[in-house]
Amino acid sequence: MSKTRLLSATGFLCLALFLSACSVPAEPQTIGDTTDSSDSSDSSNDTMAFLYQYVGNMVNGTGDNGVTLGSSSDGLVVRSSEQDAVLWTVSKSVTDVYGDPVFSHLSNGNWALTAWTGHNDTRGANYLLYYEASCPIVDDSEVLAIGPSSATGCKDTKSLTGGKTSQIFAADDGNYVFHMIGGSIYLAHLSDATHSAMDLESICVLDEPVEKSTELDYGASTLILDQKNTGLLMSDTAMGRRADGTWVLFVKGIAPTKECSGGNLCELCGRSIYRTTSTDLIHWTDLEKVVTQASVPEATTTADGTVWLYWQNFNLTCEAQDMHLGATAPISGAYEQAGTYELSDPVDVSFPDEAFQTDSQLHYATNANPVVLDAKAMAAYEACME
Repeated sequence: MSKTRLLSATGFLCLALFLSACSVPAEPQTIGDTTDSSDSSDSSNDTMAFLYQYVGNMVNGTGDNGVTLGSSSDGLVVRSSEQDAVLWTVSKSVTDVYGDPVFSHLSNGNWALTAWTGHNDTRGANYLLYYEASCPIVDDSEVLAIGPSSATGCKDTKSLTGGKTSQIFAADDGNYVFHMIGGSIYLAHLSDATHSAMDLESICVLDEPVEKSTELDYGASTLILDQKNTGLLMSDTAMGRRADGTWVLFVKGIAPTKECSGGNLCELCGRSIYRTTSTDLIHWTDLEKVVTQASVPEATTTADGTVWLYWQNFNLTCEAQDMHLGATAPISGAYEQAGTYELSDPVDVSFPDEAFQTDSQLHYATNANPVVLDAKAMAAYEACME
């Protein structure tokens, strides 16, 4: 597949509108244990899958977006492949797309995709897309579009998500995911010991939040962070878990103002990443702003319990007050430091195999999707790229 991704003003505008989961080491510098991460052609030390979304050139109002399979030994230098996990077309006439795709590695060894549909999608407006298979290569015909249930006890809502979900994670007896409805954050129970997420026909968004995670039944979702209480419009989410068992949730938020509408520089630079923590997944600490001028958070946890946060970094864009620089905004990463849990100084992720790394006329990758894997799972993932 050709991977020429030329930048165009139309392409970036589409992206801006489209992008609306114990102790730790004292100074962990990388996720892996390799001593030399500069040679991206050697996969022998890779310890994580690292998927990322690209934005293709718009030609006559039409372009391709996709998610590429990559891998890394340190979480900062990504070895790319020519294999796309999912590919979709963007144009005024196309309605069925994948909003902010997220790939998760499940405890059963499968890979799962979560994404959202747009307002005019033929599969349903603002539905949750779900797909599961042994490899993270999506068969479009098998993707589920899951909408909200209208059963008794379910909230009267037409949408199920409109932003990036967290990666799916295991807790209690099943798999869960965070998602957004109307600027608030919800927790959905996707599967349990006897039910698969691939069996879901709808999800019941509960009228009344639960008090314990064990009360959240399969196929149900509960309110976690209410935008009425936080004063923020929240959307994208990312999940990590510290070595002591504490859950760490990162959320993109922006204070709603009439002046900062979606897709302009004011709105772009008003985005921040907030952090909250919990010991039970239901009750959360007050939101703490940890990164400014940032979007599309993603997180991962290393084997030693260090939580890493990744985000699309718009600092240079906002300093220059130049919207066009947003198309070349880098992905940055930082880790929670021991004791204080303050984030380390950010380091930019690099993709040495990709032309967009050095050519400013190409659109840079828009998000990180890091997944730490054991040796067996990493070998299976590498086989998917062959």
